[in-house]
Amino acid sequence: MTDLITRFVAVIFLVVLILFSLFVFDARKVNDLPPDFVCEDIVVLTGGKNRIKSAFDSIERFHAKNILISGVYKGTKLEDILGDTEVLGDVSVVLGYKALNTEGNAKEIREVAEELGMKEIVLITSDYHMLRSLHEVRKYNKNLKIYPMKVRSDFNGRFVVLCFKEFYRSLGVLIRDAVKGIADD
Repeated sequence: MTDLITRFVAVIFLVVLILFSLFVFDARKVNDLPPDFVCEDIVVLTGGKNRIKSAFDSIERFHAKNILISGVYKGTKLEDILGDTEVLGDVSVVLGYKALNTEGNAKEIREVAEELGMKEIVLITSDYHMLRSLHEVRKYNKNLKIYPMKVRSDFNGRFVVLCFKEFYRSLGVLIRDAVKGIADD
C-alpha cells in the first residue's frame, strides 16, 4: 500500500512539474502583434514592472485613442503615474480605481468598455500574468475582441517565483470556473 501511495504522489508531482513547465514556456512565448496592427483602445493592468510604460509606448504604434489603466490605487493621479512622460495627441486616459485583483480588472474593463463603446482592445500585462488575465477578461467581456501584449519579465529567480505563484492562482481560477460551469449545467 505504501508503494502505491509513493507512486501516486510521484505521478502527481510529475504532472504538476510538467504543467508548471508548460506554464513558464507559455509565459515566455512572444506573441507580437503585426507591425501594421491598429487598435484604438489599450487596457493595461497595474502591478508589474514596465506595464504602464509599455502601454504609453504603444500609443503611436497602435494609433490608440483610449487607454484604460485598471487597478489604480485610490488617490493616485495621472501625473503620479506618468511623471515627466507626455501623452501623445488626443489620447484619453481613464484611471480605473475599482479593481483590487485580476477578476476586478475584468469587471472594470467591462464597465469602461461598455461606457466608451470599446469593441476590441490590446490587453497589456506581465508575461507571467497573461494566462489568468485573459481568462478573467474573456469571462466577463464575451463581446470584446482581445489582443494580448505581454510585457517580458527578466528571466531570473524572481520570475520563477512569480510564475510559481501565478501558476497556482491560475490553476485555482481555472478549476473554480470549471466546477462552477459544471454546477451551472
